[in-house]
Amino acid sequence: MVWFLPLMFCVLLGVPVAFALGMVGFIGLIDTLNYTAACSQIKTILFGATNSYALSCVPMFILMGELSFQAGISTDLFKAANKWVGRLPGGLAIATNFACAVFGACSGSTIASASVFTKIALPEMLEKGYDKRLSTGAIASAGALACMIPPSILMVIYGLITSQPINKLLVAGSVPGFMTAVAYGTGIYLAAKLLPHLVPPLTEEKISWADKFKSLTGVLPIAFLFLLVMGGLFLGWFTSTAAGAIGSAGALLVLILRKRFTWRVFFQTLEQTGILSCSLLIIITFGNLFSFVLSSSGGIDTFVSFITGLDMSPVAVLLLIISLYLMIGCMVDPVSMLIITLPAVMPVAEAIGYDPIWFGIIVITMLEVGVITPPVGMNAYTVKAVAGDSVTTGQIFSGISYFLFLQAIVLAIIIAFPSIVTYLPDLMMD
Repeated sequence: MVWFLPLMFCVLLGVPVAFALGMVGFIGLIDTLNYTAACSQIKTILFGATNSYALSCVPMFILMGELSFQAGISTDLFKAANKWVGRLPGGLAIATNFACAVFGACSGSTIASASVFTKIALPEMLEKGYDKRLSTGAIASAGALACMIPPSILMVIYGLITSQPINKLLVAGSVPGFMTAVAYGTGIYLAAKLLPHLVPPLTEEKISWADKFKSLTGVLPIAFLFLLVMGGLFLGWFTSTAAGAIGSAGALLVLILRKRFTWRVFFQTLEQTGILSCSLLIIITFGNLFSFVLSSSGGIDTFVSFITGLDMSPVAVLLLIISLYLMIGCMVDPVSMLIITLPAVMPVAEAIGYDPIWFGIIVITMLEVGVITPPVGMNAYTVKAVAGDSVTTGQIFSGISYFLFLQAIVLAIIIAFPSIVTYLPDLMMD
């Protein structure tokens, strides 16, 4: 496990994670074998990492998210959510929360969710008199739900690294993801009731049921697309890779039906998908090299023996792993966290007897936390970049702290009741 130290040193110096993994992995391979054998072995390792049909689902789900983003569904989602819950105390923030959750089910990108709803919702909330901390905290935290709510790219990467069925992981994330969205919405409502100065007074404007149902027309195509993809996965109609392709085709159809399709937009979407896919696949490829070095050097076996020999309860070990992710999440982005940590922590989880699907949800939850905690907190800085001088970084992180408390409650429930995660995947066919 000695190779973690130079890896983290390179990452903290600002070396791109892919290159850090590649350099440390190659040096470790030379140390484990020798230079000639390492040069020969590295070709096999890198080819084996990329010669996988399962990897094709990564660009497919990214393409689905990019096409959904171009379809401009975010505005319709926000308007629909606002019509349904807007008259509740803190209704605009609650609407933003649920719109972010649904948008995350289409885009799979935390940054995209935070950016889009900062543009759409934040000016309206500030204009109506919402507290800046509550407003920005809700946007940044709800945007992070894209980590969990399928089709989550992070869930796909977890499945690829740990050789777990991606279809079961995606289905497993649906209940915890929407449970977190409900917890955030409830938390906003309670904050508005207990601290009324955080939100403006309720208006007398009433919205008819006809208007409420009419607002759903813009959301129906995306709801159908989500149900098609997740329903197909759950019922075993198609694999995760096929689900990504079907989702991409459906998102393209939505783009066309909304009359937002142009060849320029289409090719820009393909270009962006290619850039994001390549960056992720490069990290995964060199992460495989690093994992090979850890396993071949005996470092993972030593680490597992050390942890299991501490005579700690399974819950104590889990809390130790959660603390590890909490610390690393303050320094490293989510994808890099998965690549760096899973080769070490997954064998520990398996040795203790944790369900790998359930454990994956715990890990992804900690990645949600990582994107909103300082100093990295990508979602917080995204909100700040889009909002400009209207809010401060301190106000954003102050608002996020409340949602971290709500996230901790959800995490505790998932740990106490694992069947919340495992029930639906257990119903699926292998």
